[in-house]
Amino acid sequence: MAFPLSDVSIAIPAFEEVMILFPTGNREMHTIRSIRNYRDSLLISFVGIDNRHAASCFRRAVIEVQESNLPVLPPNKFYYFQIIGLTVVTPEGKEIGKITGILETGSNDVYVVTGMGKEYLIPAIEDAIANINLSSGTLTLSPMKGLLD
Repeated sequence: MAFPLSDVSIAIPAFEEVMILFPTGNREMHTIRSIRNYRDSLLISFVGIDNRHAASCFRRAVIEVQESNLPVLPPNKFYYFQIIGLTVVTPEGKEIGKITGILETGSNDVYVVTGMGKEYLIPAIEDAIANINLSSGTLTLSPMKGLLD
């Protein structure tokens, strides 16, 4: 059983070769035999993994797919890996810090920004974010009262 880190994880097709990152830090290529939704998770089977004992090694592992195999997202939608690491700046260009994590909440994600000896929580909403520019690696904040207090 797998817990998806993305709402597009079911887009991974059967017989796709994926990289498995194990909790030990080891990586191995495996081929997906089947993938399906099950409650709030995914049931995934791999070619050559035919019993529970062999499958137990996959607990807490992360399935990585090549970026070129990911579905294209609509405008102003981003994958987490594209957001984490962006430099956050004010509209005047003052650097606040880098996005070091993303918190999932019921209504919207919240970007964890670390910099200037502080940690800021920036809601991923239009009122707080003026622009995300992946090519320059920046997220520009909107001037929102109390955002950086």
